[in-house]
Amino acid sequence: MPVLISATELLARLGEDRLVLVDVRPEADWRASTLPGAVSLNVYDYFIPESDEAGIAGMAAGTLAAFKALSIDTAKTTVFFENQTGMISPRGLWFHELVGLEGGLILDGGYQAWIAAGGTVAPGKGEPATITQSKAPMTADDFHRELVASTAEVLDHDPSTTDIFDARRLTEFEGTFLHPCCARPGRIPDAKFMYFEDMLVDGHYRPAADIRARALDAGLSPDHTIISYCHRGARAATALYGLRMAGFKDVRIFVGSWHEWAGNSALPLHIGPCEAA
Repeated sequence: MPVLISATELLARLGEDRLVLVDVRPEADWRASTLPGAVSLNVYDYFIPESDEAGIAGMAAGTLAAFKALSIDTAKTTVFFENQTGMISPRGLWFHELVGLEGGLILDGGYQAWIAAGGTVAPGKGEPATITQSKAPMTADDFHRELVASTAEVLDHDPSTTDIFDARRLTEFEGTFLHPCCARPGRIPDAKFMYFEDMLVDGHYRPAADIRARALDAGLSPDHTIISYCHRGARAATALYGLRMAGFKDVRIFVGSWHEWAGNSALPLHIGPCEAA
């Protein structure tokens, strides 16, 4: 399925029935200036409490509630955008896909591409929504559970069929940098490394062939299940769609990512140069 829509293509489709534009930038940016009629959705600040079955189901339920609050659940086409394509609009699309909605796209190049294409802007109006954890009942049959990897699935993965993919900065991967909210530095054992921004250039996704060559060079196999992770699961979504465009068919996200893994002292980790991975 297509992932990207260009600014010129979106301009031609503006006013189309059941087209919803979703601004995933900070609320203040949306209120100051956004695409005409765009709603505001905070997908970035979400942290899953625990990547077990209850936590994953609660994430899906909370996502659906936020989408319903903005009538995204009834849209025919939903376009997520940020300032430029980065780590937030792909996360919005991933949440959209997680709860079984169709017609989701990323505005290639984001708000800046829209401006460059001559698109008009206006102040954002209405009430924003935020993805939060929910206790509403939801089972794995109610959403696309296969898009998520639990902590147990990461821990018990088979390296002959599954690649763990770290999309963070090299300093995070090697353990020389630690986010203040994380308990320990390092990486998940056996993780392959490729910085998520290496899939982007000038605020757009790179060509699929370029992404594929870089991913193969990082040691990822198109025949394997790929479990992507970062700090909180945002950069991992950028990586997921980049890999999909490059022909990697089974890509999942460990949403708890390093924030969760580092907080559990019982889980193993590696620290050291990338060559040791």
